[in-house]
Amino acid sequence: MISTYNVAEFIVVAFSAAVLAHTLWVLNVGGAGAITSSPVAFQMAQDLVHFRAGITGGLLSLYLYFRFTKRPVAKVIAVVSIISWVTFIEDYLALDNIFYLPDSMTGKAAQILRPLYLVAVVYMAVEAYRREHRYG
Repeated sequence: MISTYNVAEFIVVAFSAAVLAHTLWVLNVGGAGAITSSPVAFQMAQDLVHFRAGITGGLLSLYLYFRFTKRPVAKVIAVVSIISWVTFIEDYLALDNIFYLPDSMTGKAAQILRPLYLVAVVYMAVEAYRREHRYG
């Protein structure tokens, strides 16, 4: 039977896949230079694309490792949730739409899945904490 937690997990994995696919697509079309116009934006975009792809892949791998080895995942998901919300606020306040590419399906997928992802990862953190500490 599919639970709400499994649906949230699917959304998180789908968003992570979209971010990683978008990063690979950006690198394939020429890197950050293809999506920015100013030298400052170029350097920021280049650093963030690599950093965020690494963080996304690393945290997803860590979560999957903990999940498959049946270790407690609540703290890992809480950290992922906090980083995700800080990144979202940073993007909204400082970067605006630096990563928006109208021709990129991977970019559109990441943007469409992001609100669902943010809600899903918070739900997963709360639910994992509840399950691991037997509340509710």
